[in-house]
Amino acid sequence: MGNLIKRMSRNKYFYIFAVLIIIMFPSTLYMQSDKDKTIVVTTLGIDYGDDGYEITTLAITPLGGQDTNVNLEIFTGSGETIAEALENISNNTGKDVGLAHCDCIILSIDIMDKNIAHALDYFTRTSNLTTNATLVATDGKSKDLIEATKSSHDLLNLSVKNIVIYQEGKSVLNNVNIEKFYRNYLSHSSTFYIPVLSTEESDDQGSSPGGESGGSSDSQSQKKIQNNNRIIILKNGVYTADLDDKEKMIYNIISSDAKQLEITLDNVNDEYVTNSTEVFQQTDKFIIPWYSIENGRPVVTYHVWLSMMIDEIESVENHSAIAISGIIKYLTPTAEKLIREKIDSALSSTIDSMRAKKIDIMRLYEHFNAYHHSKWRKYLSTLTDESEYLDGIDIRIDLHLNYVV
Repeated sequence: MGNLIKRMSRNKYFYIFAVLIIIMFPSTLYMQSDKDKTIVVTTLGIDYGDDGYEITTLAITPLGGQDTNVNLEIFTGSGETIAEALENISNNTGKDVGLAHCDCIILSIDIMDKNIAHALDYFTRTSNLTTNATLVATDGKSKDLIEATKSSHDLLNLSVKNIVIYQEGKSVLNNVNIEKFYRNYLSHSSTFYIPVLSTEESDDQGSSPGGESGGSSDSQSQKKIQNNNRIIILKNGVYTADLDDKEKMIYNIISSDAKQLEITLDNVNDEYVTNSTEVFQQTDKFIIPWYSIENGRPVVTYHVWLSMMIDEIESVENHSAIAISGIIKYLTPTAEKLIREKIDSALSSTIDSMRAKKIDIMRLYEHFNAYHHSKWRKYLSTLTDESEYLDGIDIRIDLHLNYVV
């Protein structure tokens, strides 16, 4: 050991290293750690009020070694710009607002009635946030939804993003984030889906499932998240319309990303049931969209291979699990006819809605322009008003049904 020290003492770099340690040690000893300088935002809400933007953040304030659920706090700030509102949060807390872990941005109805691209502009320019943050709308104030999110997270470890991810599996929603919004916003159709969540008063009155006090308030009634499966359409960044049930069905059928589809049939009468209500559940789906120009008219045909199984039967007959297991094929010609009629009716309604509202939710313009550019441009040249291009497009669904026992 002594020989090692002697050899090191003969090296001039040893003394330089020793001097650096002596100089730097006091400053590092009293240096403020990152956890003391930053609040880690997980969810951010944007409202619009008299003073401009009102920002509400659900953030983790690291306390070292403790359960992060305990450290969730809500911070608010306002300003004429989002940058100013976030700066005011920093001024009031003495900490930087860290957005690197923000995975959800909630937009209130006040923001939805304006061009949300203006509100999202800050987040596309800052390096403090990735563009894969999920976008969610609320029909009230985003602050209310964030307060409900905090209560739900404290009690049940729920998050808004988890709800949206689950909803994506049974709807047309797919990667509802900032990057996807701008891709659609800058396209010709400029349409974008966004889910809407609400809040309602909780009956728990601040009590946790185990009977102990939980959430952000022990004595006041708390709000809870309510998902009514509402999906709205933005055009040019502005709230335009809600999707109705028929539109949801059609977009679910032609979407390769939607994995869950239910079709309910009423008053089914066939060889197995009388005046029955039957619910069929999707088990598998394969889709090939085919775009063509026939005699100068654009035609899109969605070839859909749909496998379904019976999920529920409400009938006067007894249909026990033993009776239906591997024996009865409930997708009878009568049931199949009713399914096709229901889909045809929904498709007709969806096409009428698209044309009336001039909403190209299927992004047909981009597809025809990509696959048949010259013929598509020729078709557009025949129109008095190019914005009416949806009126001349023939939209079809070629459905192939398969029953899974």
